[in-house]
Amino acid sequence: MLIKFFIMKRLLIVLVAFFAITTVASANPYKLDEASVDFAIENAVAVSPYALLAEIPAQLPAGMPASASVSAGKSPVGAILLTFFLGGFGIHRHYMGTRPWMWAIYTFTFGGIFGIVPFVDLIVEIVATVEDNSIARYCGNTSFFMWG
Repeated sequence: MLIKFFIMKRLLIVLVAFFAITTVASANPYKLDEASVDFAIENAVAVSPYALLAEIPAQLPAGMPASASVSAGKSPVGAILLTFFLGGFGIHRHYMGTRPWMWAIYTFTFGGIFGIVPFVDLIVEIVATVEDNSIARYCGNTSFFMWG
């Protein structure tokens, strides 16, 4: 009974806050300048994200493998901290360059098969960091099991 009271209390607070914010927020001060919008549309340049990704290997220094572009700037310590604190949501996989929807798989499998997958990811990242101070071999991995 006490738990229901606290849940209802929180729900009430959230609803009151929501309605307070929506009544105070107003779009009236914003004005649309039709000429600026038309100018921006007429001078827009179409850019494909796939075309930008195709240019990355050409910009790499000579002798550097194409897979290094994915891991450039990825800190092993950052990945380990993300895995430790937000591993159940798959944020560490997004940081390391996996599929954009991998977080949903981790979240909807209750933290990656009830927290087992993020725990193993954490161990794999720690071992990789200790061995060669790099998580490059796990960056860009698109499979659900990072170590597979």
